[in-house]
Amino acid sequence: MQLLASRTYPFIDSETLEEHQARDSLFRTGDGAFVLHLSSSHTPTVGDRLVWLNCRAALIWINNTTENFGAEWE
Repeated sequence: MQLLASRTYPFIDSETLEEHQARDSLFRTGDGAFVLHLSSSHTPTVGDRLVWLNCRAALIWINNTTENFGAEWE
């Protein structure tokens, strides 16, 4: 796997209203597939997530503006 891009951004926990950090990392596998790894510093009940993306979705993710960071969590 190859790391293509990574970003860290703040988010507000809806239950405690505390600010925490989330990290999204986009990887490309050996067979050309894209995997988005989502993790946060404070969501043990949610845990990490893996999202498989096609080429188009990976390009959209890479070009997202800061207002759209974290949209994959919903």
